[in-house]
Parts: sequence; C-alpha cells; structure tokens
Amino acid sequence: MTDTGKPILLDGGMGQEIVNRGGKGGYGEWAVAAVYEDADLVRQIHCDYIRAGADVITTNTYGTTRTRLRHAGIESRFEELARTAGELAVAARAECGRPEVRIAASLPPLEASYANEFALSFDETAAQFGELMDLLAPYVDIFLGETLSTSFEARAFLQAAAERDKAVWLSLTLDDHGSTDLRGGESLAAVICDFGAPAPDALLINCTTPDSISCALPLLRARGIPFGAYANGFVEIPDDWEEEGGVVQLSSRADLPPKVYAGHAEGWIDAGAAIVGGCCEIGPAHIARLRQLIDSGV
Repeated sequence: MTDTGKPILLDGGMGQEIVNRGGKGGYGEWAVAAVYEDADLVRQIHCDYIRAGADVITTNTYGTTRTRLRHAGIESRFEELARTAGELAVAARAECGRPEVRIAASLPPLEASYANEFALSFDETAAQFGELMDLLAPYVDIFLGETLSTSFEARAFLQAAAERDKAVWLSLTLDDHGSTDLRGGESLAAVICDFGAPAPDALLINCTTPDSISCALPLLRARGIPFGAYANGFVEIPDDWEEEGGVVQLSSRADLPPKVYAGHAEGWIDAGAAIVGGCCEIGPAHIARLRQLIDSGV
C-alpha cells in the first residue's frame, strides 16, 4: 500500500507496447532492441505510464539477459544495455516531474519465459541475477523478479537479492484459465509455503489471465505478506510455445478494454491486493483507468 493506504499502481507492459508502436518482436530482440535503436520510444512509454498515474515504473530489461542477447549476437553489449535501460527510466521520471515515482528493475527468466528446464545451474542462475542487480542498483528502488515459472528460478532470484539494500518483489506466472499451478508445473501453494530463502517483501502473480489471478489471490493472502497482481492481455500461452519464435506467436484478447480490465483489478483489490498493474498488452489507457479506480476509494 502507499502512504495514503491506497494500493500501489504499477505500470503496464513495456515489450508489447514497443511492438505495438513499431518495435521488434523476435526472441533476443523483443523489447531490448528499442534501447539501442529508439531509446526515445522507451523513455516516452515510461512517461506515458507515469502520466497515466503509475506509482512504479519498470525498467526495460526483460530481454536483457546474457542468453537472450547471445542469441541476438549482442551479448557484448549486456552491461551497456542494462545501464541504459536504467538511465531511461530515471530520465522519464525526471522529465515528468514525479520524483516520488519508484523504479523497479525487471529481473526476468534468464533463459526463456515459461520454461521448466534450464541449462544454467542454480549457482549460475543466482550469479546472473546478481549481475543484473549490480548493474541496475544505481537506478532502481525495487528488485522485481517477474514471470518466473518455477521454484528453481524463484529461489535463485531471492538468494541473489538477499542482503541488498532494495525492496524485493517476487512475481510468479501461472497456467492460464483459472489454474493455480505455475507454468513449470508446480503448485503455487507449495512453492510459496517455503522459498528456502528470505521471503520477499511482496508476492505477486503476473503474465497470466485475470481468471488465474483471481483464483490464486487467496493463496497469496494466506502467505501473510503484501501481495498483488498484473495480468496479461493474451488469449493464452499455447502449450507448444517456443521462446525462439517470439511474441508473434501470441494473440491479443479483444475483450479486455480498460473498463473490463479495471473490473478484474477491482476484484483483486477487494480480495486484499496491495499492488496492481498490467503486463503484456495492458497499456497506458488501462493504467489510467486503474488510477481512476484507485483514486475513487475502492
């Protein structure tokens, strides 16, 4: 919650907003290409979310991992791209004159979204999360591990974040259509019962359908720490999803305009969510509607 007792409002999706404004959608380039090809676009999207009323914006680093950049042939630019993404978020906050807006570091699945098998060992995964945290620390207020599909990723992220001077938010992703299982196949209830590491400061669900989030929130509430959610606007993530095919494989829903999405978020707030926002295909208009909802005193 904010100091006023209202839910914290996150921004919406960055990568898909870039795609929708003419950016690239392929694995290894999605989202991150705009950092070096059209940095003004990234800054403008951050500004659009701030002006829509977001309390927290998220760095455009979902695609900035060594594995993804290696696939695109630009791993040598890893440090530069992470720092530039941090600088763009800070610049947008200054441009909008909203110094109270916090910045979250997007710390994504390091190899592939929605995966349950990994080439990196646990120690290598924790080390690479830590490397990204070190690069982004000068620019951010929150370390946000997002769209994590397994306890393996969650524990590695939490280990890397331990004893650092930042808030730590962990966001897991679930199967679509009302499931409370992680995309990697584990039970959400079992995973959040014991992280095997210091608990996060907030626990969230993201990049799944609003229905799955609504089913999962009682489990998060029972964990006894601040919780929240930010859904995507995709029809579904297909069972035969292939990361290297990129987001062009995915279809957007036509039934989640801002008013309808806000109706889902209202239910999450009623269930006790302290943090709400949007993921892929949820844009500035959706966030503006959520700002209205929150400010109305729901």
